[in-house]
Amino acid sequence: FLEDGTNSLSLSYTPWLNKLVNDINLAYVSYVFKIAENQGMGFALRYFSLGTINFRDEGNNNLGDFQPYEFTLNGAYALKLNEQMSLAVGLRYIYSNLTAGVTVAGAETKAGQSFAADLGYYYKSRETNLEGGMKQSVSAGINISNVGAKISYGNDADADFIPTNLRVGGGYHLKFDEY
Repeated sequence: FLEDGTNSLSLSYTPWLNKLVNDINLAYVSYVFKIAENQGMGFALRYFSLGTINFRDEGNNNLGDFQPYEFTLNGAYALKLNEQMSLAVGLRYIYSNLTAGVTVAGAETKAGQSFAADLGYYYKSRETNLEGGMKQSVSAGINISNVGAKISYGNDADADFIPTNLRVGGGYHLKFDEY
């Protein structure tokens, strides 16, 4: 959306499953900026609306309509260690209001809240020359995300861990010419 070499702003809006329903959406805004030549920070807000849901009890009695939603506030710091390696760490606050305080099986529900952290590492080798002026390099990355506290949706409810993800990837880069 906006990028000038030291700052970047991004906005996105996605109608979710709009062929099935018209009121579920995902909105995202992020801002990243350079602190120094080898350091950067970023902040983001993600909002997920699950549309309007009609709540009913065990006897199929109408408990009313509610618009459940979730949002996260994120902050991240990235450090380029040298020309080949970089590290990043992120922190996230999670708010998940899925039930609007409806009483389920005699237990009152509440919005879930949690905190999580992300850690990432990236490596890219130096380019090596091949025959015919071509150059090659390899890269690899690892990310572990959502390492965090448990979340609960009620006072008496057991808390559960949020899903932690591990991602590993690699790449081979081949430059045919200067373009």
